[in-house]
Amino acid sequence: MYLISNRHLCSKEKYIKTIVEAAKNNVEYLILREKDLEYSELEKLYNEIVLSLKENNTDINIIVNSSVELYENYPVYGIHLPYNLFKDLLSKGYEFDRTKKIGLSLHSTSEVIELNKIIESKNVNIDYITLSHIFETKCKEGLKPRGVELLKNSRGLTDIKIVALGGILPQNIGEILGYCDDFAVMSTLFKSSDVKETIEDYNKNWNKL
Repeated sequence: MYLISNRHLCSKEKYIKTIVEAAKNNVEYLILREKDLEYSELEKLYNEIVLSLKENNTDINIIVNSSVELYENYPVYGIHLPYNLFKDLLSKGYEFDRTKKIGLSLHSTSEVIELNKIIESKNVNIDYITLSHIFETKCKEGLKPRGVELLKNSRGLTDIKIVALGGILPQNIGEILGYCDDFAVMSTLFKSSDVKETIEDYNKNWNKL
C-alpha cells in the first residue's frame, strides 16, 4: 500500500499520527505530496515526519513528489514525478540517482506505450507507475474516472509495477485484483477515525488474491 500525503485533509497532529500509524501497520510507502509548499517548508515537514517515525520506533519508505531538491539533498527512498516533468528532466539531460527509486503518474495506455520507448532509448529504470483515476474520487470531482479498463489494458503493455490510484476503497478493491501490483490511498486514511482498522479492511480484501 502507498499512502499519499495531503496535509489539507486533517489537523497537523492527525497528519503526523496517521503517517506513524500507517508505518506501524506495515504500510510500505509514503508519497510526500505537498506540492504547494516552498522548499524550506517541505524540508521542515520531511524532517518532522522522520523524527516522529524515529521517536515511535517505526519506519516507512518516503518517496518525495516532484521536489528534485529534496530528492537530491536527503536519503529519501525515491521520487515520484508527473509524467511531463519526468520527460522535461530527461530532455535537459538530468541524471537520476540510480540508488533511489523512480515512480511516475500516468493516465492512459498511450503514455504507457510511450514510456516503454523512452525506457528503451534512454536506459532509465522506472520502478512503478500510478494509473489514475480508477474510481470516482472527491480529489478529482467532476472528472470521469478512467475505470478498471485502464488497469486491464495497461497490464498487457508493461512489466513495470502498476499502482492503482483514485477512489480505491476497501469495498471496491476486489474489482482491481489481478490488474495491478499495488494500490494508493489518501483521504481514507487521513480522515479515518481508526487508521489501523482501515488498513486491516484494505488488507483483508486485497489479500484475497
